[in-house]
Amino acid sequence: MISQLTSGASIEELERAGLGAHFVQHDHGLFPTDAASVPFTAAYIETSGDYIADLESDMAAEQRARATYEHLMDLTNDKDLLGPLSFLRQREVVHYQRFKELRNYYLDNKI
Repeated sequence: MISQLTSGASIEELERAGLGAHFVQHDHGLFPTDAASVPFTAAYIETSGDYIADLESDMAAEQRARATYEHLMDLTNDKDLLGPLSFLRQREVVHYQRFKELRNYYLDNKI
């Protein structure tokens, strides 16, 4: 989606969009960062060794991702963007539900 949105963008357009520094290092290439341009790092991936705590952390991550997709959807009325964003948002809802079912199964069965 990002590649499609920036494909063919001129350097001036990228600079006006606040992507000048990104262009300097990555041209039109994708580089995983958060909304504040902080690069992705695997250091954020964690486990506690407690499967209930880990499942609840997974559930929270799915909720944060869902909220992010909803915020992105609020920023556009482009149906070519809304379709994929809606799919991704719904995927997070389903992931949350599956993690919750598994957590509840473990709690109910004292596993």
